[in-house]
Amino acid sequence: MKRPPTFPVPIPSSVYYGWIIVGVALAMNLAAAATNPVIFSFFIGPMSEDLGWSRSTLSWAVTFRIAAGGVLAPLLGAMVDRFGVRWLGTLAGLLAGGCLIGFAFVHQAWQLYLLAGLSGASGFGGPVIPNVAVAKWFELKRGRALAIATVGMPGGTIMGIFLAQWLIDYVGWRQAGITFGVLLCALAAPLCAWFMRRTPEEMGLNPDGAKETHNPAITLHGASQLGTSVDWTTRQALRSSTLWLIVLAMALSGVALTGTLVHRVAFWRESGMSPSLVAFGTAMDPFTMIFSVLAFGILGEQVRTRYLGLMGGAGLALSMLPMVFAMGNAYSILANNITWGIMAGTYITCMNLIWPNYFGRKSLGSISGITLPISVGASGLGPPLFGYLLDVGVTYTVLWTVSLVMLLAVGALLFLAKPPSLKQSKISTAG
Repeated sequence: MKRPPTFPVPIPSSVYYGWIIVGVALAMNLAAAATNPVIFSFFIGPMSEDLGWSRSTLSWAVTFRIAAGGVLAPLLGAMVDRFGVRWLGTLAGLLAGGCLIGFAFVHQAWQLYLLAGLSGASGFGGPVIPNVAVAKWFELKRGRALAIATVGMPGGTIMGIFLAQWLIDYVGWRQAGITFGVLLCALAAPLCAWFMRRTPEEMGLNPDGAKETHNPAITLHGASQLGTSVDWTTRQALRSSTLWLIVLAMALSGVALTGTLVHRVAFWRESGMSPSLVAFGTAMDPFTMIFSVLAFGILGEQVRTRYLGLMGGAGLALSMLPMVFAMGNAYSILANNITWGIMAGTYITCMNLIWPNYFGRKSLGSISGITLPISVGASGLGPPLFGYLLDVGVTYTVLWTVSLVMLLAVGALLFLAKPPSLKQSKISTAG
């Protein structure tokens, strides 16, 4: 196939441009790590001491960010389907970075909530930008492509943990916010503007770089492939019971995951662990996740998607056992974070694949976007809910037990979410 003259940079004819998209998505996820709850958890202690705010008050910032992203997700998803990620991602990166810079000038709670809300409204660091872009460029190799892009999240988190700890210790939390904001603007926005493109078809290419259009409901390496051959409309998807099982699983996991991530650092510190041990232990989670995401991304091209969901939910529940029983033992932080990282990689792989595998590529942004307000709204309740429970005297042991039970339910729901079917469609057996 003759390559059209629309590539932003010269690349060898043997290189599929979709891998450039993957590289940009990797960089965007790397930068977006600065906005996630793990990094913010390192700011909670210093901000509480400096500003005199409670943990629940600070935790509401996470809620406002998540809620704003959820409210605007349907619009953002539809815009991604129509216009692509290029300019939306560029503007989102600049807005999110600007909010982190503004973070340094916060003196009242409403200012923090406003910046958090604007950051969430940008959609940067969420599931629509840039993962939808990657999913639209691949079918047969979607698992590994999304895995490589997703590695940016834990990779950025590892660097962010140590950078946040070092900056907070030596220059303070306000200057740390400025540093993260400048890095996000300088890395993510230019790459997105220069290299992101909407779909392979618009550049005269086929998904995966195939010479001919292929049917994704075929076999790969002798194993059943993972996707549907039909592009569902948003209306059709919303009528599927499978979709709502997935949304319920996402909602439960959101409460458990965000609540745990935001408050576990304080738990370890209150248990007497040194800041350096907490930073090292916490970094083991994303470090382990890097290898887990890559491994399960490739495995996800061979294994039923709902099996990955069962493994992810049950495995995350297993990771809570050291939190429940060890009560701050130095070994418990490593056991929790390593197990959490491995199984979070499994869960993330499932959620990356389940939407395009079950509902196709064409309306992927709209379908994933329109379901996010429910799941994201529930996710936003996690940090303040856990914070309020701690403030009124609920013990960490009870709190971590609640997370464990919720994560077990997540695994069960995803296992029950079998591939949906339309009368006129032919769905592969890999769901």
